[in-house]
Amino acid sequence: MKKYELTRAKYKEIKKYDHQQMTGFISRLVENAYLTGKSEAQGLNEGEVRSAVLSVKGIGDAKADAIVEALTKADAEKRGAVWN
Repeated sequence: MKKYELTRAKYKEIKKYDHQQMTGFISRLVENAYLTGKSEAQGLNEGEVRSAVLSVKGIGDAKADAIVEALTKADAEKRGAVWN
C-alpha cells in the first residue's frame, strides 16, 4: 500500500487553498484512495467459494455448483464482470 507523504511545502500550499481548491484536492485524494484500495482488494475466485461452500455439512457437489453459479451471475449483473 502506498503511503501518502505530506511534505511541509505541500502543507503550506494546502493551507492557502480556498473552498473550491480544497474541495478539488479532497475529491482527488479520496478518489485516488478508493482506486488504490479497489485495485489492491483481494476477493475469492470460484474455486475458493466452491471449497468454502463444500465445507458446509449437507451441501454436495451439485448444490455447491448451483450456489457458485448463482453468485457468479449476481456478481456479473452487479459489476458487469466475472469472478477473477
